[in-house]
This record gives sequence, C-alpha cells and structure tokens, in this order.
Amino acid sequence: MASCYLRPVMRIALIGNGNLAWHLSRAMRNAGLHIHAQLCRRNGESQGWDLHHTWDSMPADLDVYFLAVPDASIAEVCTHISNNATVIHFAGGSDIQSISQSRRAVCWPCQTLTRGTEIDYKTIPVLYECSDADTERIVEQTLNKAWGTWTKADGKQRLAAHAAAVFSNNFTNHLQHIAHQLLHEAGLPTQLLHPMVKAHMQLLDNHEPNQVQTGPAKRNDVTTLQRHIHILQQHPDWKKLYEALSEDIIITYHKT
Repeated sequence: MASCYLRPVMRIALIGNGNLAWHLSRAMRNAGLHIHAQLCRRNGESQGWDLHHTWDSMPADLDVYFLAVPDASIAEVCTHISNNATVIHFAGGSDIQSISQSRRAVCWPCQTLTRGTEIDYKTIPVLYECSDADTERIVEQTLNKAWGTWTKADGKQRLAAHAAAVFSNNFTNHLQHIAHQLLHEAGLPTQLLHPMVKAHMQLLDNHEPNQVQTGPAKRNDVTTLQRHIHILQQHPDWKKLYEALSEDIIITYHKT
C-alpha cells in the first residue's frame, strides 16, 4: 500500500458517534474535507458520508482512521485496523502508545464538546503529537485545516494539561452545580451569580488568576468562613470541599 499522504485524496474513516465525533464531523465538513465512512454502534447522524454499524461492513484498507472513542476503547478499536493505516486519537488522558499502529498521532482539542452546540472550530486550541513526519503531514492536510491553533506536546505535557482542564472546567462546573443547589434551597434565582461568573472570566483574559482572587479565604476572614461552614452542615461533602478549598487558598496567599 502506498503511503497515504501521497494520495490526491485520502480515504478517512471516523470511528465513533459521541460528542467529539459529532463536532469533528462538522469541523471537517466546514473545512471542505470529506470522510469516506463512519462507524457508529448506534443510529448516527451523517454529515454526508456513509454510516456503518459493524466492522464487517466497513470498507477495507482505508488510509486514515480518526478514533473518536473513549480512552478505554482505543486499544480494542486498533485491533480492527490495518497496520498500514495511520491512526489518530483525540483523548487528552491517553498517550500515543495506546495506538498499536506505527503511524499514529494524538490531537487533543482543549475544549468542551457537547453535541448540538455551536462552536467556532478555528478558535479551538489543539495539543498534538505525531509519530513521524509523514503522519504530521497528514494531520496538516486534514485536521489542521478544520481546527484552530496547534501546539506540539508530548504525553507528559498533555496529561498535565488534561489534569489542568479538569480543575479549570470539570471541577468549576461541579462547583457551579453546588452553587445552583444552594441558591435553589434558599429560594433564590438559580441564575443569580451568572453575571459574576461571566465578569470573572473576562478578567482572566488580561490577568493571572492569582491577581484577581477574592473572597473570605483570600482575606483570611475566619468569622465569615465559620459562618459559611455552619450553614453547610446539612451537606457534609460540600462542607469538606469548602474547607479544603478555603485552606488551600489561605495557604497560597498567607504563607509565613
């Protein structure tokens, strides 16, 4: 089989039908790129290409496989793919060695991707790693045209960025859930704090987080902290979380 980057048109397969696959399909279509076939385990929404529900029905020996699947499924999916193919996965928490094929890459989009939402794909930062120059050329000819800013990062760097994303996005969203519940229990509008959150995110466009930290823990206001802890007695887990975060803020800004 000839190197796929020499083909005038690469035959690309998309494996998966979740949030990432949905957005990847749209980004590819918006960039004028074509996917030859998509494998999804359940009914999917085609962006203009053939859908398949089993490996048996998939065309053989496609050139490039995009794996939009959970981290734990990457190795198993690779067993269905020719060793001559180029395989790319998009998981921030898995390294490039999770792909068994020799021509491989990781392209992790640093963005929350939820099916049905509108995103400017050109603004999405991507951390990527390629096994060789040929694979990097394939990425440049396809995904680089579909998504935004690209930064090379090895597995250790991506894992650190992935952990950072959990703090920055997943944990803060859970904290918003807690805030939502506290407001609801107090009989207040659950969107009461949305303007505050939006204003804070705008501050981070031009300031370091430690420059805009506020609140009773930053001030080491023990009286207010104790009052908050008291009203959280009915939510022991939230109380522990409040105490742990407050302690870390105090340590950060009141080092002796």
